[in-house]
Amino acid sequence: MTIEQEVSNEVYKMMDLHQKFSEGLFEEMNGLYSDDFQGWLYMPWVGEIEQYNAESIKEGNRLAAEFYKGKDIQFIFTGLKIVPQSANQATVSYEIVHQNKDQLVLVRALALEVWRKETDGNWKVIRWHEEKGEQT
Repeated sequence: MTIEQEVSNEVYKMMDLHQKFSEGLFEEMNGLYSDDFQGWLYMPWVGEIEQYNAESIKEGNRLAAEFYKGKDIQFIFTGLKIVPQSANQATVSYEIVHQNKDQLVLVRALALEVWRKETDGNWKVIRWHEEKGEQT
């Protein structure tokens, strides 16, 4: 299997797990983050960049699952690109459209991630940067 195939399997799993927030589920998603994860998120309505490490992204996912549980949400992912950087690392980008049908909110975002094959053979996210657009 090529790096692109291996990484895309994990990225598609992560995308599917985002949908599970509405069921209050987050634990499996948290297993896809490396212990040395670093992340950045910009939301125009907050006006500043939020920084995350492995602990804080996992807590953020727990809180998101708690918030979205029972709500009619959907994450639509398009434009997946995978660029291998080495035999055990690849950069990933895609667009996300987040729909919260309960609040009639739509948000678009662009994400850039770096996935690394860990010593246990599993691919995990080591870096993530997401830039959200305005809420409509």
